[in-house]
Formats: sequence, C-alpha cells, structure tokens
Amino acid sequence: MNTKKILTLMSLLCITIILAITGCKKDDDKNKLEESYFSVENGTFTNADIPEPSGSQSAPVISSIYGNTSILEGGSNPISLQTSSSFKEVIVGVEGVKGYYTIPEAGSGKSLNETILLILLFSQTLENDSFIIVIALRDAQGLVSAYKIIEVTKIEAGTGRLQVSCSWDKSNDVDLHLVEPNDEEIYYGNDYSENGGELDVDSNADCYLDYINNENITYNEEAIIESGKYTVRVDFYSNCSVATNTNFIVTTRYKGQIITPNTGTNPYSGSFTPSEADGGGSGDGRQIMTFTIAPGKSDTPAEKRIK
Repeated sequence: MNTKKILTLMSLLCITIILAITGCKKDDDKNKLEESYFSVENGTFTNADIPEPSGSQSAPVISSIYGNTSILEGGSNPISLQTSSSFKEVIVGVEGVKGYYTIPEAGSGKSLNETILLILLFSQTLENDSFIIVIALRDAQGLVSAYKIIEVTKIEAGTGRLQVSCSWDKSNDVDLHLVEPNDEEIYYGNDYSENGGELDVDSNADCYLDYINNENITYNEEAIIESGKYTVRVDFYSNCSVATNTNFIVTTRYKGQIITPNTGTNPYSGSFTPSEADGGGSGDGRQIMTFTIAPGKSDTPAEKRIK
C-alpha cells in the first residue's frame, strides 16, 4: 500500500473517531430531565450531578415547601417554597438522575401570598410512575441548602393530540373549562363533547377531596379536533374552607407541543383568593387563554369519529 493511500485511510479513521466522540457528546448533553421527567419555567439546565448540600450553618434554608404529590403526563405542578434566607438561585432535579435546573431568584414567580412559585411542566412520556423531586437553594457564595423532597406519583390521564391541563396547590375545587369552536363547552357538567373531547380527570368535586389537584381534557386519536378558536377558562368552584390563596397552572399542548396562544400565556400561572369561589357552572370562570387550531387533513370536522 502506497503512502498516499495510508494517509487517506488515516484521515478517514480520524474523521470517524471525531464524529463518534461528537455523537457521544451530543448524547451526553441531552436533557433527560425534560425528555423523561419535566422542565422548569425560566430554568437553565446543567448536565452535571446535583450539587451536594454545603452543611454550613451559613447556607440558606428552605423553611417550608409544598407541591402536588399527584401528577399527570403533559401536566404541571405549582411548587411553592418559603425562605427567610437570601439566595441566588433555586436548584431543582430528580433523585438519582443526572442533571438539574437552576432558576434565578429574579426568575422565580411570586404568588399573591409572597411565596416563591416554581412552575414544573411534565413530559407526556414520563419514564417512571413515581419519582422524587429534590429542591435546594444556592446563595451568592455558592453555599447550597439542605434538600427538600417531594415524592410524586403519576395519575392515569390522556395526553392525545390535544391536551389541556390545570393543576393547583390547595385542597379545594378548581374547575377546568374548554369551549370548542362550535361553542360546546367541556367541563364537569358536560365531560364529553360530541367531537370526542373528554374531561378525564375531575378532582375534588364538590369538596369530596381526592387530593389529586389536577384536571385534564384530552382528545384521543378517534376524536375530531375542529379547526377554529378554542377558549380555556378556569373557575374557582369552592375554596373548601381553605383560607389562603390558591395558585394554579394551565398548560395546553397540540401534537405534543406547547401551543402559542392568541390571547393569554401558555403555560399560564395565576392565583385565586378564597373570596373568588363562586360555585360556577357553564359559562363561568376566568378566561385564561384562547388558541386557534388551523385546518389540517387529519383534524377536519368532516372526518367522523368511529363509534
């Protein structure tokens, strides 16, 4: 074999090795948390082991934390924490899983009762039926607080081609409403539309508490998804004797992706005061967002659902 051929083969071998290394690096850089567990609104992902707590008395302290222990694929979780410590960022991850999110103090949402509110958005394909969320604070000196944990369990719910979900953080009755382009309203009083949209999770109805604190509307593969404008509303049906504010999150996904709404924001985070409970029904509630589904071959009203 002549020298030119040897050099050519060596070059090809080097290129193959570089591509293999690059491919491995891309795999390593994948955000497994987002693909298999959740993302965090305003969070930055770091592909490294979760930082160890500092163990210093000068480290920040989380005085209390609350989040739903029941979660839905494609849904959300409003996690609120309180601290009297100064801190630079919140750290959020999953126990035993590499990678974590950091959320700057300025990026943490504030609820009306001045707690720090984190917005977790769950994957539509959760890797495990239950797992442990870990949360800590890190200050400007790099000191990390002791971790607080929330063990969560998946509740069976549909994701489908179109999914609208609401989660909230108190044991009371919050109702999710979706108005289709044909003006039919899906809610607790009409949990299945003619097009096949279904309210398949209805939590804490009439204050018979199941503590799931989630509602979900889904359109399966047989449902008709009409083109046109949809309106999402959330009604505070009853405070169920809870005297503090209720934080809630609404997410809307179409074909697995977060929809860009015409009005409002997606995800949407808000809060109800106890006095806003109204025992509402059809047509009631706070308008959260509107969005439009463009005409599509597989979603036209002319296609009839197989019964």
